[in-house]
Amino acid sequence: MYKIGITGTGSLIGQAIIKSIIRSSNKDKYSLVGFDYFPDTVGSLWCNKNYILPDLLKAGTEEIWLKELTNIILNEKLNVLFVGVDFELPLLAEKKQEMESATNCKIIVSSKRVIEIGNDKYKTYQFLKDNGLYHPKTYLPSECDFSELAYPLIVKPRIGARSIGVYKVNNTKELERALTLANDPIIQECVGDDTTEYTCGVIALDGELKAHIALNRSLKEGNTFISTYKKDISPVLEKYLIDITKKLQPHGSCNFQLRIDKHGIPKMFEINPRHSGTTYIRSLFGYNEIIYILEFLLEGNETKFDLTEGKAIRFFEEALIK
Repeated sequence: MYKIGITGTGSLIGQAIIKSIIRSSNKDKYSLVGFDYFPDTVGSLWCNKNYILPDLLKAGTEEIWLKELTNIILNEKLNVLFVGVDFELPLLAEKKQEMESATNCKIIVSSKRVIEIGNDKYKTYQFLKDNGLYHPKTYLPSECDFSELAYPLIVKPRIGARSIGVYKVNNTKELERALTLANDPIIQECVGDDTTEYTCGVIALDGELKAHIALNRSLKEGNTFISTYKKDISPVLEKYLIDITKKLQPHGSCNFQLRIDKHGIPKMFEINPRHSGTTYIRSLFGYNEIIYILEFLLEGNETKFDLTEGKAIRFFEEALIK
């Protein structure tokens, strides 16, 4: 039996990783060890053990956090560690090689370069532009003439998530107001509409794209609410996902969010260089990225996905703790 660690048992991402394992046909091969910052998380109930980590967001705690996590990995003899919390990514990316050498545990995190590109939406735009990939027109407020912009536009924070602080503006007056509300904002072309938005997952290991999937989605409070999968992905979108992955070189799973414009051209506006909230949703269509990564890294097997078309709906549920 392999021992698998998952951080963020209280997060949507951490819970999606856990569910992808415990609701798979391979569940008996793995013992799960969870990590979080609060007790009584739902995900902790699904793990064999759960640990509370020091507050990483508190100034001066990085070394303490790393030492505590490393000691638990060693004591539990973890084989693989999945990351379910965004703010852990930069530090784990920086310390990945050091931790893997010390613990013999595989840390599923991309390089520092990839994390930086994904965390900063202006750097995401620059990455796409510099590599000749389709991208939404994007501006820093200090670098553009408002009178020459074509509306509607999107104003959003350079660093942010779940559509927080995102505004759609239709004229200069609305633009100027939105810029006062968004934190360190960028201005971006409004691509397509709500019906042409996709959340896409790729698996990249050993510098090679292993698998990919594109889901048409609807949002609710910044998170995917309804996802639809169809096998007939457009050749343009498929090539786009392949080209981005080759240029970006993520490790493990990476999530791309994009829209299709009126000419059928995909334009990505966000890279999540990690597992995403749709990780478990993708597994419902047969794309279980967590099991793929575990099978590949631990046993050298490459899972063949048998994907099923359909629609997945996210909903809330409750659990009684005794």
